Amino acid sequence: MKQPTQIVAKIDYIGRGAVVTVPQSIEPWHTRCLREQMLWLLNERISEVVIDFTSNISCAAEMREALERVHTRTRARGIELSLVLEPGSPAARALHASGLTRLLTTHTDRADAERALLERSASQTREREPAAGAVPSQRGRGPIART
Repeated sequence: MKQPTQIVAKIDYIGRGAVVTVPQSIEPWHTRCLREQMLWLLNERISEVVIDFTSNISCAAEMREALERVHTRTRARGIELSLVLEPGSPAARALHASGLTRLLTTHTDRADAERALLERSASQTREREPAAGAVPSQRGRGPIART
């Protein structure tokens, strides 16, 4: 699938996840582009998405609808979604009415969000390692014990 032509957010891949940094100012026309870019990102092989609103100084109310759509898609695909929001920020005020700030894990610092992403990625990698002496199955559904 092609990435949308209008790039609005910066995406950093960390471990098996991605951090989406939204622009400083989110105008109503940005929200559609942001939504499409994030939905495109969910088609990648990632296990978690963190949306970083810390640099945001202005956020249109339409962002609430875009984030609700992204939340619906992440739940359907089994992808974790979390936010980096400072309390009282324009984005926090715009998103509070949707209730998503209460449903999702919210970090106040990007460094904390990145650290949590790396920790979960490392724990998932350890869980997926085959047991010693086991032969991986042909379809990748787990190890098969030798007889």
